[in-house]
Amino acid sequence: MKTVALILLGLITNAQSMVKEKPVNTGEELQFKLSYGWFTIGRGTFKISDDYVLRDGKECIEINVSGRTAGLAGVLSKVDDQWGAVVDKDNFLPYYSYRDLSEGDYDLEEHVYFDYDSMRVKVESSSANEEEPRPTRFYDLEKTNVFDMMGGLMYARSIDYRKLKNGDTVQLDAFFDKKFYDFEMIYHGIEMIKTKVGEIYCHKVVPIMQKNSVFKGEDAVTFWVSADANRLPLKVEADMNFGTAYCELTAYKNVKSGIDFN
Repeated sequence: MKTVALILLGLITNAQSMVKEKPVNTGEELQFKLSYGWFTIGRGTFKISDDYVLRDGKECIEINVSGRTAGLAGVLSKVDDQWGAVVDKDNFLPYYSYRDLSEGDYDLEEHVYFDYDSMRVKVESSSANEEEPRPTRFYDLEKTNVFDMMGGLMYARSIDYRKLKNGDTVQLDAFFDKKFYDFEMIYHGIEMIKTKVGEIYCHKVVPIMQKNSVFKGEDAVTFWVSADANRLPLKVEADMNFGTAYCELTAYKNVKSGIDFN
């Protein structure tokens, strides 16, 4: 599911301001479907902890995400991935994140710790397929507003899009897979789209993807977030070298505003 990770990373954005009333609710749970063409190839769950947890005396939310292959894709190559993070509930900066990946013959367990006193990131990783343990690695934080994937996604939901005009560009700083990234995204205004959870007005954004072997061009990914109090990530469309992939919200519960959709 590294392709999914790249898509999500492209959504992380470090905007000038966030809405005062954050679209975050403890216990929120989102269900997603990943498809390629007409075929469903995976399903995922995004879950926020029922209660706040404390880190450095600050209230934080714990996020856990699971992704599994489905349908024919599950027969050809089984994927069972777990992702997560502990991030500040107000600014979504990370204190800890993890990846536990099982993808066919590949596996990885990784734990990342963000230390703002020493301004360093510590990465511990291991693989059941390797006889020797991997060394612990440290990376210097040159900025305090560097997001991990999960906190960055929450930040993207909290941008005050009302202050953006069509064509405005927004910057981001992120750390993922032992690398620092500097991304941009372009805001494309509001449009109504038909989704699995109804016809909804959305903010449309296009992350500028760095050159890689997965996506077709720098504007290959489009992201829609609901233009309401929940700022739900409704749909991602990605033009890839092997075709177009979609990630769509199919159900949600315990959102901040409104009733459950199952």
